[in-house]
Amino acid sequence: MRNKIKFLVVVASVFVFFGCKDKQGYSKMDTAPVVSENATHKIVVNEFMDAAGYTYINVSEENENYWMAIPATKVEKGATYYYAGGMLMKDFTSKELDKTFDFITFAEGISTSESTLAKPKEHVHTDGDNHTANEPNVTDIKIEKANGGVSVGELYANPASFSTKVVIVKGEVVKVNNGILDKNWVHIVDGSNFEGKNDLTITTKSTVKVGDVVTFKAKVTLDKDFGAGYVYPLLLEDGEIVE
Repeated sequence: MRNKIKFLVVVASVFVFFGCKDKQGYSKMDTAPVVSENATHKIVVNEFMDAAGYTYINVSEENENYWMAIPATKVEKGATYYYAGGMLMKDFTSKELDKTFDFITFAEGISTSESTLAKPKEHVHTDGDNHTANEPNVTDIKIEKANGGVSVGELYANPASFSTKVVIVKGEVVKVNNGILDKNWVHIVDGSNFEGKNDLTITTKSTVKVGDVVTFKAKVTLDKDFGAGYVYPLLLEDGEIVE
């Protein structure tokens, strides 16, 4: 239990203190974590190693191989396990193992049965949350779409018709996560929605801040799969700010 509590504290702290070293000797991550939107994962253990109260596991999930870190747990090579949620980190260094992981998923634990799996708290469109007290109330935002553009609601209402197309969207920035997978992740709203979906995620090299009203030109990608269960049903990529 103590290891699990310490593990959760370490994981939670990276949301706020990126670049700080913790007491277990972990080095900084070059980017913020990405939280999985896929709730449940079925994995097979390829190899594992223990260090400083944690178990590092190389696993297979469908056609993907990747590394995980969990509180110290007895696992068996070749065995099947399940876990829920998880946070993906890039360029994470374990000082104890003297090893840098290009990508690694942190999870609260694994289970031999999906039915006994504890579900994590729900994260809504989070890629390393940078929520602040000054975030706008999205229900108060009403922004007309750009000339020749589409609204957030229109994109969610009929995503297939926009797939692979370059579109123009205008909205107010409600969340920004910089430097994740070498991109800045911008969330905008314009007051429109479809079945409650009102938050559009755009990847870009441009730098913006919460509260900015911006117009992006970007390519619509559906079911973007980053591997290990990290999938975006609708994502706008390579966004460029237009006047």
